[in-house]
Amino acid sequence: MNLFHYHWWTDKAEEMENFYGELGFKVTLRVGRYQDKFEAFNPPLQWNDFRHKDIKFRIIEMVKGQTNITFGNGSRDIFDHFGFIVDSAEYDQIINRANNQGWKVNEDVRRTFISTPWKVKVEVQKRREVVQEENHTRMNQMEIHLPFSINNPSLFGTLLGQKIIRKNSELVILGSNDWTVKFVDSTETRLHSVSFHSNRFSNTADPVNTILIENNAN
Repeated sequence: MNLFHYHWWTDKAEEMENFYGELGFKVTLRVGRYQDKFEAFNPPLQWNDFRHKDIKFRIIEMVKGQTNITFGNGSRDIFDHFGFIVDSAEYDQIINRANNQGWKVNEDVRRTFISTPWKVKVEVQKRREVVQEENHTRMNQMEIHLPFSINNPSLFGTLLGQKIIRKNSELVILGSNDWTVKFVDSTETRLHSVSFHSNRFSNTADPVNTILIENNAN
């Protein structure tokens, strides 16, 4: 199981693409609604080719190494989901745990989403082609802020079958030897920061104010 993905809804889609493009991410998919139907605006098309059109992008996907980032048009910044690449056995176990916890599961051939009490979803992904073969730009840690008053984030550890590394009234850290997810008590749900095994991210914030941190310790 590997941490590989996050998705935002935002009114800053072009700014997001430009920002991550400067860090070496490549656009692999652009799909948007134009004149009441969905169309692809994939590379080699650039924003100058379609900026004048009234397109509401459902998804823009960008990939670098072992990280896959997506975002789409929204009226404001909303952290929608984060995701894991899993094998078939891990997938079946996670789905069973989600059902046991009473969390809604939306299965699809391309990806599966699990809804949580905090509205942020968990994506479980079996298709390894969503990342590149090169073993770089790998996420070490993700810090997510959400209200502990809704429920105990230790339930994410139960869902994923991962150990709780640290836990108190304001903090829950879970994960493996390769990655961790840190949950911090907050009044709002958002992706605060992501640490990467990379030499390109040095405490810089993207357009939706997620902090990207270089962390080569792992």
